[in-house]
Amino acid sequence: MTHAAADATDRSGRAGAPHLALLNAGWSTAWTPAPPREGASGADRIRDLTASGYAGLPIPREFGGGGASLVEVAAAQRALGMVDPSAAIALNMHAFTVGLMADYWQRHRDSSWMLLEGIARTGSLVASAFAEPGGSPNFMSSRSEAVPTAKGYRVSGTKFPCSLATTATLVCLTARVTGTDDTILALCPRSSPGLTVEGEWSSLGMTDSDTAGLVLRDVDLDDRLVFHRGPADVIDDNVISGMVWFAVLLSATYHGVLSGLLDVAYRQVIRAQTHGPRTALLGRATRELLTLGGACRQLAADVGSGAVAGRAAMAAAVGLRASLSDTRDRVLAAVTPVIGSRLYGRGQAAASLLVDSLAVHHHPPSLLTCDEVVGAFCTGREISFDPAG
Repeated sequence: MTHAAADATDRSGRAGAPHLALLNAGWSTAWTPAPPREGASGADRIRDLTASGYAGLPIPREFGGGGASLVEVAAAQRALGMVDPSAAIALNMHAFTVGLMADYWQRHRDSSWMLLEGIARTGSLVASAFAEPGGSPNFMSSRSEAVPTAKGYRVSGTKFPCSLATTATLVCLTARVTGTDDTILALCPRSSPGLTVEGEWSSLGMTDSDTAGLVLRDVDLDDRLVFHRGPADVIDDNVISGMVWFAVLLSATYHGVLSGLLDVAYRQVIRAQTHGPRTALLGRATRELLTLGGACRQLAADVGSGAVAGRAAMAAAVGLRASLSDTRDRVLAAVTPVIGSRLYGRGQAAASLLVDSLAVHHHPPSLLTCDEVVGAFCTGREISFDPAG
């Protein structure tokens, strides 16, 4: 059994430990992940989790899903982040995408219910194909192109990096409609002719997240799979909903990863029966995670109840996303003197979690724009994710 799997098994069996009881407080979910099977590849672990009922969690019960709220899906993501960071960050993209689709149906009550029912019935994984090569400071902008046809669109472009590249059944993508200022949001079967998996995501961490590139070469897309078309670069309800779901689930996922790292540190101190400064440092890291967790759950609850909506919800979500990165760095600063050289040791669980947690800084929106967005909203200016704007 690998170091990560062994530690995951240990953590799952020590939920009564005081530090875990405190860190887990407030996170309630009906779905909890099993520890990774010994020797299972990243793709195999993702398939195992999908088969355990994960795929339909955010889908309304009337369509065969789990009917989980945003805060409940977030709790499931956190639980997964504690036992399997790579699978958690991959499945986070599925949960974010399907959650956005479920929210879209709640607002429009249109035919998109058929897509949700299909995902729930088949247990399909949905990859989120929004990112494009080289990145973009304006995450709302897509360079992929959708040419209108008699039955829908013909899409060409490259999406990278894309998690669930080989394990997903469906791909949720964005593309600009040729000759217009519109963007489509659509599902595309991964087996579609012209859609291929190419290129390796040569990352340091999250290496088992099934992440690669998707290349679309004149892929025919049925219009019935397009669930939204609207002006590009406009912050509408879909963009706001997507940002809220993404920020909450991302924060919950890394809260789990960091909770796992903190658990390693606590167990080390408890075994060695050392106290003094080490205890204080762990207390500092713990209160950082308690604050992050509370903010994450509260935003989910406030948006769900309607207490926070519109551009205020967008500003709050972007603020949470940026605070997540800040919290990660403060937690690492506190636990580094406690864990010591194990954070730099090959094959050490703590070192793997350290590297995995670095990925938090590289999710959209760009950290360079987050504070600007919050400040723009609070001073009454137009929110923009384009630094040049």
